[in-house]
Amino acid sequence: MVKTDDIKAGAAVAEEAAVDKQVPPPPPKRSRTRWTRLIVIGGVVAVAVWLAAPWLAARFTQVHINDARIAAKVVTVSSEVAGRVTAMPVLVGDTVEKGELVAEIDRALSQPQLDAVLSRLAATDAQLAELRARKVLLEKQLSARRDAAHAGIAAAEANHEASLAVLTNARTRHERAIKLANQNITSQQTLDESQAALDTAAQQERAAFAAVESARASLAIVEADGEQMNVLESQIASVLAGRAGTETDRSLKEIDLAHRTITAQFDGVVDGTFVDVGEYVTPGTRIAMYHAPDDVWIDANVKETVYGRIHVGSKASITVDAFPGRTFEGKVIGLGGAATSQLALLPSPNPSGNFTKVTQRLPIRVSIDAADTELKPGMMAEVHIDVTD
Repeated sequence: MVKTDDIKAGAAVAEEAAVDKQVPPPPPKRSRTRWTRLIVIGGVVAVAVWLAAPWLAARFTQVHINDARIAAKVVTVSSEVAGRVTAMPVLVGDTVEKGELVAEIDRALSQPQLDAVLSRLAATDAQLAELRARKVLLEKQLSARRDAAHAGIAAAEANHEASLAVLTNARTRHERAIKLANQNITSQQTLDESQAALDTAAQQERAAFAAVESARASLAIVEADGEQMNVLESQIASVLAGRAGTETDRSLKEIDLAHRTITAQFDGVVDGTFVDVGEYVTPGTRIAMYHAPDDVWIDANVKETVYGRIHVGSKASITVDAFPGRTFEGKVIGLGGAATSQLALLPSPNPSGNFTKVTQRLPIRVSIDAADTELKPGMMAEVHIDVTD
């Protein structure tokens, strides 16, 4: 019995050992799991590389700037005269054309002042015309009197020459009569007559000479009256000087009047108004602000560590926060010459000696191709600059 039981127990043990030898699948199962893990890890690495490739490429081929804003030619219109605002036809957001009215300042006092200056100018012109007419008339009178004086002198000199000839003839006849009387050839009466003729000729010669002197004196009087021309010319010069002052006053009044009508200097969009109708303004008071919507650009500040990689003409890709999903093209058109810290109102030269190195930023300017897009000055933007060229 015992042996039979031992045999049965040994058979059972042998059967169990045989069963144990027929169950070996665990090693193949662990091998499949390892390969699955490797495949999954490889896929994750591949996806990570695929996702990181653009970032890595951009890291080496582009410079990303998030400190960027839309900029434009924003013009602030200020008053150049004092007065009360009488018209303000524009509002924020309105479009204005070149020459269109932006604001008007009271003209109630300026226009009458200009009219008064114009009246004084007209009176001065009338006085000037009168003086010039008198000068012309005096020139004509002096010319006629001078000609008459010269003619009188010529006639008096001719008469004097004739009287000299008569005197010479009378003296010759008298000398001949004296010789004949000494020779008792002629009578005393003849001698007396020749003496009388000589005396008469002498008187006539003196009268003719006096007439010559009188004619020359008349010419001297005419020349003296010519000094009146100098007086008139001085008066004309004085009036012209006064007119120049009046003309300057007129120009100032016209400028003042023109400055009371404020117009747009270019086509633009109104960004802000600072006064209302009825408000009193003084020179320098801000009236309105506007900009040209078709002339915008990007002002960006780039780190100094990548500044050397950027050049004028480098292409740029721009995104604007106000227009998500849209990309604009542009290029670098200007590079700043100093860091923004040097442009601060209160630069910090670090006199204390405690130093913390901070990466500085330099300004650059980027053009933007934004036709038919309402980009407003001050909008935030991000710029990606291609630095591969």
